[in-house]
Amino acid sequence: MTPTHRWRAGSLRQLILLAFLLVVTPLGVLLLQASNELVEQARQGREQARLSLEISQRNLQLDVLAEDILRSARQYAILQRSDIRTRQQEQIGHYRNQLDIQSFLLRGNPVIPSLQDTLSLIEQAQNGEIGLPLLEQLALLTGELISESNRQLEQRLTELDRQARATQQALWLLAAILIAVSALLMLFFSLRISRPVSQLIGRIRALGHGQPQNTKPLRGPRELVDLNAQLDWLGDHLNELEEEKQRFLRHISHELKTPLSTLREGSDLMAEEVAGPLTDNQREIVELIQRNSFELQTLIEQLLDYNRLQQPGPLDVRSTSLDSCLNAALHPHKLLLEQKQIRLERPLKDAKWSTDRAMLHRILSNLISNAIYYGDEQGKLSVCYQIQDSQMHIDIGNIGPTIPAAEIDQIFKPFFQGKNRRRGPLKGSGIGLSVAHDAAVALGATLSLAHNADHKVVFRIMLPAVNDSHAT
Repeated sequence: MTPTHRWRAGSLRQLILLAFLLVVTPLGVLLLQASNELVEQARQGREQARLSLEISQRNLQLDVLAEDILRSARQYAILQRSDIRTRQQEQIGHYRNQLDIQSFLLRGNPVIPSLQDTLSLIEQAQNGEIGLPLLEQLALLTGELISESNRQLEQRLTELDRQARATQQALWLLAAILIAVSALLMLFFSLRISRPVSQLIGRIRALGHGQPQNTKPLRGPRELVDLNAQLDWLGDHLNELEEEKQRFLRHISHELKTPLSTLREGSDLMAEEVAGPLTDNQREIVELIQRNSFELQTLIEQLLDYNRLQQPGPLDVRSTSLDSCLNAALHPHKLLLEQKQIRLERPLKDAKWSTDRAMLHRILSNLISNAIYYGDEQGKLSVCYQIQDSQMHIDIGNIGPTIPAAEIDQIFKPFFQGKNRRRGPLKGSGIGLSVAHDAAVALGATLSLAHNADHKVVFRIMLPAVNDSHAT
């Protein structure tokens, strides 16, 4: 047995051409059938019109001949002239010829047999005297023949009209069938094109969002199959680049973190005056080293967090003290808060919520860092909790420049740097808010800009309810 293969058009151009031909063919058949029917109806109409005209003219001739025959008979009865008799005989012969033709055209006319019998009696009496009653009967029957022929013509016209309506209904039915066939063909070929195109669009979106690729083979025109193969290559290449990026981030973070830890330990020992007392100038230098090394460590931690969040692991959801998590996030920034003389406003009462502590700490730490570095000196850092619509809302705000409206849609994108610059000796990496946003997504929470006016910026974390959790 020979294996069967599913049919596939060789190229997109061939598929479109084939679709056009197959869709147009039923419409062409419909037009051809309609034109043939119209030609046939027109022919029948012309034939019926010609026949009606011929029958009407012959009826008029028969009526005139019947009157002439009756008039000649009356003249002969008075004048007894042979020429009148001869003319009457010619008129009767001509009437016979016209009646024979009319009997052929008007088959089934019930008056014609009576006319033919009456005419035979008249022809038999031509050698003798033709009675006027017989001729009057001929004129009367001629009138009946005209009426009956008109009725027959009306029947034929009615039949022709019925045939036209039947033909019209048949054409409508044929049109409906052929249009349905064309629609089905259009649907079939549109699916043959749109389905692989939709798959390609899905793959491109998945590539853009770094989602797993669908490796199902694509069926369709050759150009789309080739494009799918190019997307396969692009996906593999992007995966390789992503692995290289992850490897680079791990390596560079490790290489930076090791000497930084040594630098921080040395500066801490100097600040504690283990090596001896410090002058005021020396203490100021040591504090500068401590502050900048902490900022550098924060940047490195953000890079590591960004690297981890690209492939998040399982969550450890449990009842968490929000005050405890907030304290852990604020602790590394205490020195900077004191140096910038930023006033802290926080809830007076603790709250608990079922969530992943590590993820929430990552969000809070980056939002607090962002609020401190972009806030005004002698400003205010505010944190508040509230339950709304079965969700825990955590607002973190600062007094400082607002975010430009044109940048709001981009602030959560990795490495985005807005017009407002970070205040300090080190330039930000642009991934703090991105890390917080990705951590919120991994947590099933929502991070949004809640307020951005009047020289105040507030970000809101909306933690979802887990197993009907409630604040305590």
